[in-house]
Amino acid sequence: MAKIKQRLKNLRILPTFLLITIGFILIAMLLAECEKTAIRNAQYEIAFQYSDVVEGFNARKVWGNDFIAFLSEHHSNSMQFYEALNWILPPLTYFICILTGGLLFYKVKIQQPIFLLTSAADKISKNELDFSLYYDKNDEMGKLCEAFEKMRSALESNYREMWRQMDDRKKLNAAFSHDLRTPLTVLEGHLDMLQKYVPEGKLSIDDTIDTYKIMTAQVGRLKEYVLSMNTLQRFEDISITVTLVATARFMQELKDTADIISGEKELLFLNKVKAKSLSIDAEIVMQVYENLLSNAVRYAKKSISVTCCIENNMFSICIMDDGNGFDKASLKSATRPFYTTEKGENSQHFGLGLNICKILCSRHNGDISLGNSINGGAWITAKFKTE
Repeated sequence: MAKIKQRLKNLRILPTFLLITIGFILIAMLLAECEKTAIRNAQYEIAFQYSDVVEGFNARKVWGNDFIAFLSEHHSNSMQFYEALNWILPPLTYFICILTGGLLFYKVKIQQPIFLLTSAADKISKNELDFSLYYDKNDEMGKLCEAFEKMRSALESNYREMWRQMDDRKKLNAAFSHDLRTPLTVLEGHLDMLQKYVPEGKLSIDDTIDTYKIMTAQVGRLKEYVLSMNTLQRFEDISITVTLVATARFMQELKDTADIISGEKELLFLNKVKAKSLSIDAEIVMQVYENLLSNAVRYAKKSISVTCCIENNMFSICIMDDGNGFDKASLKSATRPFYTTEKGENSQHFGLGLNICKILCSRHNGDISLGNSINGGAWITAKFKTE
């Protein structure tokens, strides 16, 4: 019984419409016959009252004007009324049954999904996407609701991603503005000094040249900041092209790259990937890998290690060094834009490396994590989604 009920519940719209229509037409036919029988019996009851006065009486025959003439006025009106009902009731019964069937079809198949879809559309128009659309029938309206829910989910995801990007852009602009203050302050101070002392001849040629060199360096630093900002925005808009690459060849490329970048540092390369091929964007993975490897080599004392593996459809590269590791502030902020522990004016590191790696990993449906190993030194793991 439960299976039959479930099948009827999931019956498609056209079969349901035909089933309800045919069912109510049959009901209308049955009711019409019952009405005709009831009307005819009522007429027979009146006719039998005159069986003794009408010669050759036969109640089963259609009576004519001769028979009507024997009826009283009350019975004559009743007979005419019943005859009128015999013509009016069957069409009216068919109309009521078909109307009832249509209303039942609307209530069973149309009303609830239309209400759900209308309510969902109203919420979406108001940017209220934090809801779910659920309709438990597997008919056309159920599939429509399911498609609408997928659209809502995609809109919610895109909306959240848009706000995340806007929030990241605000943080990026705030960090960029903050880091611009130092060179601008230096330039402003030296300009004030030149404006104040040059007209009075209080600055020697050597002092003027030194000031010029300092200002030139700060202008160059500003140009580097602007270039870094443009580079970062370009990485945020980069597209991912996943292709199937041979594992053995790609692992050899990673090892060869590590041999070159590590230089005189001791290198330990471990390949734990057993799959024969990987579905990844090799260029994106290599770019993140080279960046992380360069950082590890810069901070390592003697050795670095690289471990590649696959877990939960994620291709991961873990790079460890034997340096001093991350401090508490770096563990929280190392992947933020323009975060760096090298604060010197001549530093060429603007704190974008790990942030770019994070962006690229995110674009590849992965992530990046970092920490300190038990035996000292830092580790960074980059993960990339693979099919």
